[in-house]
Amino acid sequence: MQVYRFRESNSGDHPTVVTIGNFDGMHLGHQALTGSVIKEAKQRNLSSALVTFNPHPQEILHPRQPVQRICTPQLQKRLFEKSGIDEVHVIPFTPELAELGAENFASQYLIQRFKMEKLIVGYDFRFGKNRSGDFILLEKLGRENGFSLKEIAPIRINSQIVSSTLIRQLVRDQRFSEVEQYLGRSYSLLGTVKKGEQRGRTLGFPTANLIPEIHLPLPPGVYVTKVKFRNEFHYGVTNIGTRPTFGEEEFRAETWIIDFQGDLYGETMEIWPLKSLRAEKKFSGIEELKNQIEVDVLQARKYLQETSTA
Repeated sequence: MQVYRFRESNSGDHPTVVTIGNFDGMHLGHQALTGSVIKEAKQRNLSSALVTFNPHPQEILHPRQPVQRICTPQLQKRLFEKSGIDEVHVIPFTPELAELGAENFASQYLIQRFKMEKLIVGYDFRFGKNRSGDFILLEKLGRENGFSLKEIAPIRINSQIVSSTLIRQLVRDQRFSEVEQYLGRSYSLLGTVKKGEQRGRTLGFPTANLIPEIHLPLPPGVYVTKVKFRNEFHYGVTNIGTRPTFGEEEFRAETWIIDFQGDLYGETMEIWPLKSLRAEKKFSGIEELKNQIEVDVLQARKYLQETSTA
């Protein structure tokens, strides 16, 4: 899979089947869309391409309302790779782009970018200033520019349309088993372990730290988690939040891994929240925090024993 920043180059002369959207979550609806693109491209011996945006358009349109993202950047890239798509083109979304009319947007970012044989979009795809571009406009542009068009119907499960909005709400409500139905996998965080202040060592609970780089729908708090690194699964206790006891603001996921000792700096690690133990809180000092961590660990071990996962 090739990943392009939009300004690097165009797609070249090879005929391509294209899709476009935000693809946060790469849930079952997104998988139906990318699957259709890949199948069509293979049947016609064409390339497949996905066009997406960074940052999320809503972060530019409504900067005071942070967008809670389902996927960390590393996880989204991995899911794109697993999908089998040939190319991913990332459009830097800017205030200037937000003012671009629908026809100009389609011309600059699709028609001129690709030798596009077919465009496949989701049922709710809108584009251009004020979301004025729709399927009818794309049909007109297709007739004028020689590409065909297909719209993918919504995927429904339990009478619910699969959507990123629905999944974010389920994560906020910590309904992890339900999330899996709509994502097509368990909800997780993926990132590279960063070196922190090593306070966990002084508390007797050294942690592996991930910095998500996004706003999460997952509420700040302490969770029992499943953890994977070096192709091995473990279990742990993860604090998601800003560590208010120490007056810090950087959002991170700190995981104490049960019955593990070792250095994981620079390793890729994936974390699956299994159960919420408590909300994040500010403690009066180190000793109170240490006592609470001991309680958290005991509760986590009890949960894992009761569910026979460890």
